[in-house]
Amino acid sequence: MKKLFKLVSILTIGLFFVACNDDNSSSKGFTKSGKAGSLTVTYSSAKPLVVGDNTIDVSIREGGKAVTDAKVELKVFMPEMPGMPYMDEVKTMVASGDNYSGNVNFSMGGTWQVKIFIEKDGKKYKYSSSVIL
Repeated sequence: MKKLFKLVSILTIGLFFVACNDDNSSSKGFTKSGKAGSLTVTYSSAKPLVVGDNTIDVSIREGGKAVTDAKVELKVFMPEMPGMPYMDEVKTMVASGDNYSGNVNFSMGGTWQVKIFIEKDGKKYKYSSSVIL
């Protein structure tokens, strides 16, 4: 019985150290990408997304070339659920070099829908995605 207790204790302590390992994996950023018509859309954050304020960058490329003359809006929303209202935030992204940037607030944890609306040369594009906080 003492050997079993000792074995369980050692395994528990070992699991604790594995769970607390500081290999900077929690400091890695976030990136997702996909297509919106002929455009390749990538949205990212230098830090992991968290409940609260997040800086998000959007990169748009067409034919491998950066698109820098578009109007870009980012909408995040969580549908209404029992006991919880619909939540959303819409941000007009600001051009910054080859990217568009803006601050978005995720008010609670859960699955958030992400829509990126792009207007370029009179054409409208929409990229849809989701993130889990």
